[in-house]
Amino acid sequence: MVSIPEVRSFAPRVTGGSADAGTVAWTRTMLAAFLGPRLEPEQLARVGAAFEGMRLRGVYADPDPAPLATLRSWDVRLSVPGGEVTADAITGIGVRSTHRRRGLLGRVLVEDLTAAARAGSPAAVLTSTQGSLYERYGFGLATHTAALSVDTARARFRDPEPRGTLEVVERPDAAIALARPVHDRARRRHAGAMDRVPAVWQQVVVGAAPWNGLEPDRHRQVVVWRDDEGRPGGYVVHRLEEGWYATGAATTAVVDLQAATPTAYTELWRHLCSQDLVGTVTWADASTDEPLPWLFTDHRAVSVTAERSMLWLRVLDVPALLTARRYPVQDAVVLEVTDPQGLARGRWRLDAHDLLAPGVEATTAEPDVVLPVEALGSVVLGGVDPRVLTRAGRMEERSAGAAGRLARLLAAPSVPWNGTRF
Repeated sequence: MVSIPEVRSFAPRVTGGSADAGTVAWTRTMLAAFLGPRLEPEQLARVGAAFEGMRLRGVYADPDPAPLATLRSWDVRLSVPGGEVTADAITGIGVRSTHRRRGLLGRVLVEDLTAAARAGSPAAVLTSTQGSLYERYGFGLATHTAALSVDTARARFRDPEPRGTLEVVERPDAAIALARPVHDRARRRHAGAMDRVPAVWQQVVVGAAPWNGLEPDRHRQVVVWRDDEGRPGGYVVHRLEEGWYATGAATTAVVDLQAATPTAYTELWRHLCSQDLVGTVTWADASTDEPLPWLFTDHRAVSVTAERSMLWLRVLDVPALLTARRYPVQDAVVLEVTDPQGLARGRWRLDAHDLLAPGVEATTAEPDVVLPVEALGSVVLGGVDPRVLTRAGRMEERSAGAAGRLARLLAAPSVPWNGTRF
């Protein structure tokens, strides 16, 4: 007899580089839900071992040992304007093709969000090609990325003199050791950027992901830039996207580029655009405010081929999230947040008259702005203008000019950006 499905959570147990049977069963269901390859048990055990230290959730119906739906989460440090918070990073949300449209996704997701809120996480984040699906659970679109393409034949640098030195780093462990502190410095400039756990670093630097059975990408290369004192200031991970054999001009794709200084940024792009046999350099997940065109004498060397959604943010604790960030102007507004799940529901007075120590407290005062929790998730990092959402009917302005005041309060020093899909 099949039991009523229930949500269970567990941590992977790893021995000798292989995960336990429960993690293997969870991994098989997750890969199948994402149309991944059918892997052998030993491959699944190795993939599952990469989830060590993370939280796995599944919807189970005994006696079947494999879940009907899956979710994986872990804690990350998420940059917000002027600070950072611990957030619940969520991925691997999948449902068996034979059990779709039965509410299983909602059950496992709400369970995770509730647990994260109980643990004190101010927010949850995810990336998804079907992000609008998650609005019903309170997620708001918070960041975008731009797809860039550079014609190297037209890429003439305004500053013709190279500075510093470049090094190709062959060993993944050495590359990650050099890249990690650079990434940690660079990510703090963009709200929405996150630190990376070992599994994510392996996916970025090596190309080893669950979807390919953790097999490395042989076309991937890591280049580190150092200043005149030998200090690493930037790195780029790139791969051969299209060979030069047919046309004589290859396409190189940037996987990850992080620069702690403007000079590092320039020199990494000089390297990318000056490689022999390379005619085009692309970057699918660049920031929407990349300074790249301004490096060249001809701005038309750079084309923006697409812009798409990236990070979705779910507010779990309004006071904790709003007091973690800083504000560029002194003002105070009353926000009424609606939330069907009840996790962030309430009326709050955001007081930023003290720019170094903003305050948020519950209030019974009349609200200046009424907005659903997903709208708050979109505007809180400064990437979406509250006035735009007001015009779209996604939030309500109760006092004259309140949306504009909120826009000025939430403005960020740079465009929010997360360049890592997870």
